[in-house]
Amino acid sequence: MSSVRWLAVWCVLVLTGVGAPAWSASLAQCHGMRDLVFVAHQDDDLLFMNPDINTTINAGGCVQVVYLTAAERGEGEQYMLGRARGVRAAYAYQADKPDNWVEDVAVFDKRPLARFVLKANPRVSMIHMRLQDPWLGKGWGSLTPLSRAESVPGATAQSLGPYVEIYNREDLVATIADIIKDYQPTVVRHMDASITIPYTKLCWRCPGSDHPDHIASARLVRDAIKVEPGNYAEVGYVDYPTQERPANLTAAEITEKTKAFRHYAWDDYRYCPKGPATCKEPAGTAASWVGRTYYVIRRNAAPAVASNPAGGYFLFAVGEANSAANVRAGHDRHWQSLGGRIAGHVVAFNLNNGAAGVLARDATGGLWFKVQTGGRAWPGWQNLNGPTIVSVPFVTHNADGRLALLALGSDGLFHYGAPRSADLHALWQWSALPALARFLPDVAVTPDADGRLTVFAADRGGDLWISSQSAPGAGVWTPWRQIDDISTSGGLAALRNGQRLIELYARDKETGHLLKISQSQPGAANGRWEAAIDMGFSYVGHPAIGLDEQGRVVVAVLDHADGEIWLADASGLVTLGGNVESTPVLRVIDNSLYVFARSNESAQTYRLWTRVKGQWQRPQRLSPPPASGGESFIHTPINHAPATIMAAQP
Repeated sequence: MSSVRWLAVWCVLVLTGVGAPAWSASLAQCHGMRDLVFVAHQDDDLLFMNPDINTTINAGGCVQVVYLTAAERGEGEQYMLGRARGVRAAYAYQADKPDNWVEDVAVFDKRPLARFVLKANPRVSMIHMRLQDPWLGKGWGSLTPLSRAESVPGATAQSLGPYVEIYNREDLVATIADIIKDYQPTVVRHMDASITIPYTKLCWRCPGSDHPDHIASARLVRDAIKVEPGNYAEVGYVDYPTQERPANLTAAEITEKTKAFRHYAWDDYRYCPKGPATCKEPAGTAASWVGRTYYVIRRNAAPAVASNPAGGYFLFAVGEANSAANVRAGHDRHWQSLGGRIAGHVVAFNLNNGAAGVLARDATGGLWFKVQTGGRAWPGWQNLNGPTIVSVPFVTHNADGRLALLALGSDGLFHYGAPRSADLHALWQWSALPALARFLPDVAVTPDADGRLTVFAADRGGDLWISSQSAPGAGVWTPWRQIDDISTSGGLAALRNGQRLIELYARDKETGHLLKISQSQPGAANGRWEAAIDMGFSYVGHPAIGLDEQGRVVVAVLDHADGEIWLADASGLVTLGGNVESTPVLRVIDNSLYVFARSNESAQTYRLWTRVKGQWQRPQRLSPPPASGGESFIHTPINHAPATIMAAQP
């Protein structure tokens, strides 16, 4: 924008009082849910991200949707404005409020963008960047302005409407990052950045193909997240290719998703050329999309492992094809889908009676669990009352054997939760740990020699911090205390070794090497710590850690993306093998050490290394989880409990 025109726009903003939010909601007013949604076109959110957005609105959460393009298809401002009217009607319907909006201009990275806030529910808002959106060739197989700006160095995209802006790739990332910084989301929802087909090779309804604008928007958002990181959840959605997968929504979800989309389609003459009276939408591919919601499951997501009471292991993984939890028993060559609709990974656990279980987070911050009852029987998912969380919790046990969770809440605090009794169906009690500034989300938890759970966390400056329960099983935690002389970028893991000393592993901030930090003597973790030992090799993610067949500490790491698994124990350092995509998990069961990791194959296969009586067996390749089996956790609305509940008692 020229300096003269920018000055004119700025004067208008000042004189009219716009540019600041008409109503800025606190996290409490958003009921702990602040969704920031980025899509390419008006209708992408309704077709591919619902029912999640609708769930947030119905729960009293805040939603801001950012549309990157004008979506006018080269047909001018009138079509752009019609589609914008359509999404406003759809969101008014979802909020069950009149379709009346306050329109103003918001400024991000010094660029004015159109903003609309729902008058009767200002928790709902939308921003339009309005990038022109014609095909730059004959259609499929050519670029759009957005995909060209994303992929071609030096290329730009120009906006449509009263404030003409020109963006290169760097500008787009900066603007999106500024929107993230301003909104302070608890979750960022975006489209699918994982598709590797070149933009000019994409085609309509071809297997695995998506619209280039979808892919470009997601890649820009993911880069903006790197610029403006935070302790918020990130959810990517599969878009056009959902039509190739089984329907996975309930009848009630499909009905609501259909109604919301229909309210939009009435203002889009390509869907409903003669208006609402004769409109049959959704039809064709849109009818397929409203029956499905699938998530982008990252190939670097680690699996989870638990002991099988019948012998051997249970391996759990979220399917990249079915977005569901899946389990495979060691003695079984086939996976079993456990259902659920999961946007990330799962964690596994064993109860005191040996029963195995799995814990998952849904895409709106709720927690769910399943516990095996014998054989292949896994009863339905159970909702675990508690705060809205932004990542899958760390699972451990209290000194009395009760399961314990440490979860990052949407309020930016770590929360400790435990059931009142050993029964997971009992009421869970939650308490918040003291606030810690600028912390990294990956933490490590382990009991000290006296049974107090101890939490380790790193901050973005490289400092390492520690907090412990005031007493075993208590919901009261000590203030954070820094462990001196450590500079770390995270990658934490901890456990209590055979000498009852805590061993902590962390990544050195300067070298990237694995550091080992040990207590000087058993007891409370706020005592003295030995100087860090540099293990001499670097790694990504976080280490897998446990006690081996002889009760000695064993650590496994992935050296780099698409790299090798290295294992360090009392006998030294060995490589188990390469071509691995995820960080490893390990477990000692029946005197055998099992190490698992996702391979780098296009199919979701896993590598298994087993050590029996000190001897490594031939590595195994485990087949992919099933393509079907995903479904909603339950068929009724979800209620999240308040973010902080009374502290658990010792």
